[in-house]
Amino acid sequence: MKPITSNQISFRTSGRSGMVLLALAMLTFVIFAGCKKESLSTIDETDSPQLPLGNMDAPSWCVDTNYDYNVSMTAVVKVDLTQTYPQTAGHWQVDPADRMAAFCEGECVGVAMPTGDLFFLFVIPPQSGGDGPVSLRYYSAKMRNVFYGDLSFPFLGGDRQGSISDPLQPLFRTLSDSQ
Repeated sequence: MKPITSNQISFRTSGRSGMVLLALAMLTFVIFAGCKKESLSTIDETDSPQLPLGNMDAPSWCVDTNYDYNVSMTAVVKVDLTQTYPQTAGHWQVDPADRMAAFCEGECVGVAMPTGDLFFLFVIPPQSGGDGPVSLRYYSAKMRNVFYGDLSFPFLGGDRQGSISDPLQPLFRTLSDSQ
């Protein structure tokens, strides 16, 4: 059979399996050629200069699970920046690209993506074995800034902080506003 060429893609078909392969390749080409890469929508500082905007890329928060641990805890957290920054009303909401992280003794011990406006954190103990307080940080993709929670809680294996009906609702502030 003759090769079938479309742009820079070339296929040689033979029999039924070749036709199936060609159909899958063309379908994949049509699907991906029609997709547009969504750019991260951020808020323009010139629109609202009083918003707590930053210029930070998403932090690379990650949890090291390369050690044995036999306890964990969970935290359900709700973020509402309008409590701390009333001027954000109408400009801000939780975005799928936002992240929440839990830290204990300077070590990242939990990371979560939002589910609606809630974050469900699975928190493990720090590698150091310490039981210091767990603090929260929130990254807003739209504001390109990290916010620090005003409350902390002890790491207690098997414990649960907050729930779906009564989530933790710390006040979050930028580092400069926290000092």
